[in-house]
Amino acid sequence: MIRTTTTTTSKKVAPILQSHIQSVAKRQRSIPSPRSPPEDPPGPPPPPPQSTSLLLDLYHATNAHQLRDTIQFASPLEIQKAIDDARIAQSKWYRDYTPSQRGEILLQASSLVSQHYSNELKYQEVKDTARPISEISSYDIPAASKCLSYYAQLPSILSQGTYHDVESTTSFAIVKREPIGVTVGIGAWNYPLMNAVAKSAPALSFGNAMLFKPSELTPNSALVLADIYEQAGVPPGVFQVLLGDGSVGEQLVTSRHVEKITFTGSVETGRALNRNVAALASSGLYHFPKLTLELGGKSPLIIMQDADLDQAVKGTMMANWYSNGQVCSNGTRVFVHESLLDDFVERIVEQTKKLKIGNPMDLDTDLGPMISKAHMERVLEYVAIGRDQDGAELVYGGERYFLEDSGDGISSMMMEHGNYVTPAIFTKCTDDMRIVREEVFGMLMCILTFQDEDEVLVRANATEYGLAAGIFTQDLSRAHRMASRLEVGTVWVNTYNVGPVELPWGGRKQSGTGRENGSLDAMLEWTQSKSVYIETGRI
Repeated sequence: MIRTTTTTTSKKVAPILQSHIQSVAKRQRSIPSPRSPPEDPPGPPPPPPQSTSLLLDLYHATNAHQLRDTIQFASPLEIQKAIDDARIAQSKWYRDYTPSQRGEILLQASSLVSQHYSNELKYQEVKDTARPISEISSYDIPAASKCLSYYAQLPSILSQGTYHDVESTTSFAIVKREPIGVTVGIGAWNYPLMNAVAKSAPALSFGNAMLFKPSELTPNSALVLADIYEQAGVPPGVFQVLLGDGSVGEQLVTSRHVEKITFTGSVETGRALNRNVAALASSGLYHFPKLTLELGGKSPLIIMQDADLDQAVKGTMMANWYSNGQVCSNGTRVFVHESLLDDFVERIVEQTKKLKIGNPMDLDTDLGPMISKAHMERVLEYVAIGRDQDGAELVYGGERYFLEDSGDGISSMMMEHGNYVTPAIFTKCTDDMRIVREEVFGMLMCILTFQDEDEVLVRANATEYGLAAGIFTQDLSRAHRMASRLEVGTVWVNTYNVGPVELPWGGRKQSGTGRENGSLDAMLEWTQSKSVYIETGRI
């Protein structure tokens, strides 16, 4: 359940959103209501009921004193009912709907995302994440719509099973692909809409049910998505949204009826989730669920001596400042060939200075605030570590930013209470520094130098993370050679932070396990094989 507060917008806010702001309070049905408990027998007072839910106030990143939402956490009884409802609904969703029928529903959802609900989704994403609306309009909405349409078609093509001749002329076998069952998706706060869609679209298309818990900081897009699925024709119980913090997630992932868990978030939480699930399964009381973890990163971006420097600078901007720097794949370890260092630093500082920091609802804003005051303070703490402890040279930014007062009363509040910071650029970095080794998840770039290819590859791989990497070079043979040696899940050559749904996404090492997106990878992640051996003769 959720309650929204009135959100003040400036005159420069994209006008198309003004008529599409809707109260999310109507979406309480997305959280299953508890069954009515039986009357208590006479006697001592019973213990407190477990249906009690917690409330959490959320504040605007642009003005930490302004309430934007109050959300109600799902109670233990509501969570259990959601699981029970999902078990019933999943069986019907798979048995009563053909792959093409499920696909038609997802195609309808895709159309609703890109058309009828587009403006509301933009508004909710900006309000929750404080990412610039120009970014969400150009990427998140089209990508969410495409993801739904892509997975609408895959099961009809991939999951029909295979025929095998075996052992004798009277025997044959079929290998079927079947859905896993009830699944749980847990999303991160930086891309709430894409997290919800990228997890639920393949899950539902292959016949599963999903219980989705968005980050408690960014709940609204998932609730809108629940409305979209309902309007598109997804039966009740197949996709449910439960709000809450880690305690809600813990009850979901420790249910013996959950057959797959997909989680996007921090390495620490991913490790704890992996330990807890393994311990429960090893007890013999629970199943061994499939587990997909998309965790953090400290990705290397390598700029070779033959790189087109203008393109490399643009790529470095994409790899560090996109989404206010709050991206797990960001290439924050920027390895620059020593012959290019001075020119590169001059250009990257010059281009970073041109970025406009402002209200994320404004169409001309390039950078918004950090997601919360606590996260802003974390980023600034790392800036201080880099400058005062590590001994790196801060050549630009890394300070609290206060907006100029435009006189409209809105900017004055953002000027004083917004979670804004300027992008930090460090030079003279070494591999052993904390700002180089640890994930900051904010706008903090570390520039390092190297001399040759072998050296930089060894250093690029010398990390516990393995999510992504980038290479800028005009030598295609070199690009292929280097990409094969980088210990990561994704390598970009002469670009960065591009993630089409057709390509599998995931990490190695401590950056996670399993894959999201892709075609064959998605089928393997969201279905299980069943071998059926048929004897037509006598035995």
